[in-house]
Amino acid sequence: MFSLLLSLAVVGDTVDKTVETDNAEEKKIVCRTHRVLGSRIPERVCRTSKQWARIDKSNKEELQNRSNYSRGTQNLNED
Repeated sequence: MFSLLLSLAVVGDTVDKTVETDNAEEKKIVCRTHRVLGSRIPERVCRTSKQWARIDKSNKEELQNRSNYSRGTQNLNED
Protein backbone atom coordinates (compact mmCIF):
# COMPACT_ATOMS: atom_id res chain seq x y z
CA MET A 1 0.00 0.00 0.00
CA PHE A 2 2.82 2.37 0.91
CA SER A 3 4.62 1.70 -2.39
CA LEU A 4 1.41 2.51 -4.29
CA LEU A 5 1.09 5.88 -2.56
CA LEU A 6 4.76 6.60 -3.12
CA SER A 7 4.52 5.81 -6.85
CA LEU A 8 1.45 8.03 -7.19
CA ALA A 9 3.27 10.87 -5.46
CA VAL A 10 6.21 10.54 -7.85
CA VAL A 11 3.93 10.53 -10.90
CA GLY A 12 2.09 13.60 -9.58
CA ASP A 13 5.38 15.47 -9.24
CA THR A 14 6.38 14.82 -12.83
CA VAL A 15 3.02 16.02 -14.14
CA ASP A 16 3.31 19.26 -12.18
CA LYS A 17 6.81 19.89 -13.56
CA THR A 18 5.58 19.33 -17.11
CA VAL A 19 2.83 21.91 -16.66
CA GLU A 20 5.33 24.40 -15.23
CA THR A 21 7.68 23.80 -18.16
CA ASP A 22 4.84 24.38 -20.64
CA ASN A 23 3.95 27.65 -18.91
CA ALA A 24 7.58 28.72 -19.01
CA GLU A 25 7.75 27.96 -22.74
CA GLU A 26 4.59 30.02 -23.35
CA LYS A 27 6.04 32.96 -21.43
CA LYS A 28 9.44 32.79 -23.14
CA ILE A 29 10.08 35.96 -25.13
CA VAL A 30 11.16 35.50 -28.74
CA CYS A 31 12.43 38.38 -30.87
CA ARG A 32 12.13 38.49 -34.65
CA THR A 33 13.49 40.93 -37.19
CA HIS A 34 11.07 42.38 -39.75
CA ARG A 35 11.85 44.43 -42.83
CA VAL A 36 10.16 47.81 -42.94
CA LEU A 37 8.94 49.09 -46.29
CA GLY A 38 10.90 52.18 -47.28
CA SER A 39 13.71 51.65 -44.79
CA ARG A 40 16.99 49.79 -44.77
CA ILE A 41 16.90 49.40 -41.02
CA PRO A 42 15.01 46.29 -39.91
CA GLU A 43 12.62 46.48 -36.98
CA ARG A 44 13.00 44.10 -34.04
CA VAL A 45 9.71 42.82 -32.57
CA CYS A 46 9.63 40.81 -29.33
CA ARG A 47 6.64 38.78 -28.17
CA THR A 48 5.95 35.60 -26.23
CA SER A 49 6.06 32.32 -28.11
CA LYS A 50 2.31 31.89 -27.52
CA GLN A 51 1.63 35.28 -29.16
CA TRP A 52 3.89 34.40 -32.12
CA ALA A 53 2.05 31.09 -32.57
CA ARG A 54 -1.28 32.95 -32.65
CA ILE A 55 0.07 35.49 -35.19
CA ASP A 56 1.58 32.77 -37.39
CA LYS A 57 -1.71 30.86 -37.36
CA SER A 58 -3.75 33.92 -38.35
CA ASN A 59 -1.24 34.82 -41.11
CA LYS A 60 -1.43 31.29 -42.49
CA GLU A 61 -5.24 31.36 -42.50
CA GLU A 62 -5.26 34.77 -44.21
CA LEU A 63 -2.88 33.51 -46.90
CA GLN A 64 -5.08 30.48 -47.53
CA ASN A 65 -8.16 32.70 -47.79
CA ARG A 66 -6.44 34.98 -50.31
CA SER A 67 -5.34 32.07 -52.48
CA ASN A 68 -9.01 31.14 -52.99
CA TYR A 69 -9.70 34.40 -54.84
CA SER A 70 -9.25 34.71 -58.58
CA ARG A 71 -6.73 37.12 -60.11
CA GLY A 72 -8.94 37.89 -63.07
CA THR A 73 -11.75 36.66 -65.21
CA GLN A 74 -9.68 33.95 -66.89
CA ASN A 75 -9.07 31.92 -63.73
CA LEU A 76 -12.38 31.84 -61.92
CA ASN A 77 -12.35 29.61 -58.86
CA GLU A 78 -15.90 28.32 -58.97
CA ASP A 79 -16.90 25.54 -56.64
